[in-house]
Amino acid sequence: MSINTIQQVDEIFNDNDFLNNYNEYLKSEKVSQLKSFLDGIELNKKYFRLEMNKKKGYRNKHKNMSDDTIAIKEITSLLNKVSDKNILSIRQKIKDKIVGKDYLRDMILETILQKCIIHTIYIDLYIDLIHYLYPHTENIYNKIDKCSDKIYRDIQNYEIKGDSDYLIMCERNKKLDKLIGHSLLIAELEKKKIVTGKIHPVIDDFIKTLKDCDDDDNKYKCVQCLYTIFKSFYGEYILPEGYNVKLNDLISNEKSMKIKFKMMDILERK
Repeated sequence: MSINTIQQVDEIFNDNDFLNNYNEYLKSEKVSQLKSFLDGIELNKKYFRLEMNKKKGYRNKHKNMSDDTIAIKEITSLLNKVSDKNILSIRQKIKDKIVGKDYLRDMILETILQKCIIHTIYIDLYIDLIHYLYPHTENIYNKIDKCSDKIYRDIQNYEIKGDSDYLIMCERNKKLDKLIGHSLLIAELEKKKIVTGKIHPVIDDFIKTLKDCDDDDNKYKCVQCLYTIFKSFYGEYILPEGYNVKLNDLISNEKSMKIKFKMMDILERK
């Protein structure tokens, strides 16, 4: 195997033939294919780089943690504290922590979207935070689209298991809560024209989930979610006929009067 010196490498990179071939390569489809491939690689959020603790007096809780790990943990903690009263100060603190750390941006973006699903009352604040943190990021809407799709796949593929009926019930409730959170997130993203063509498949899947649900409490949560989505999208206007048919079918087969009346509220939305 031949080993080139730095001078030889410089000569290769500055050679006219190399530069001409390189410029032709940049114009080819292979570059966009490579970018798509690299963008499609999923981040391992459970991986954090560790380093030897060389700083005397460093806090014990950060022992052997890299600066990146500390930044991620502190940003996650800040995201958990978001409210309409402190968003301005928190967003600036987060922005300061990611200066010079562009390689962490995709991981932080997914973390923010995950928070949207858990803390649904703050979805608007989290979306505004994304716009603040990524004002000039190329293809940010495309990244949000892909990331939200990945989160949905993870929720759907989540395996429910437990050592007791109670634990299994808790896992089912957790999965349903995440589906509700994801549906509300997609509704807001599409309403703000950040993603397109997502809301109707989500509603259809959610109506199917509602049909398969055999617990009245969970079913009522599903109906409330649908009410919020339809109210946000259609206001007091008449729903598309296809949804009217599906909802009337659900109403006619529902035994719980509480759930039945909430479904009727979806049709009226006044």
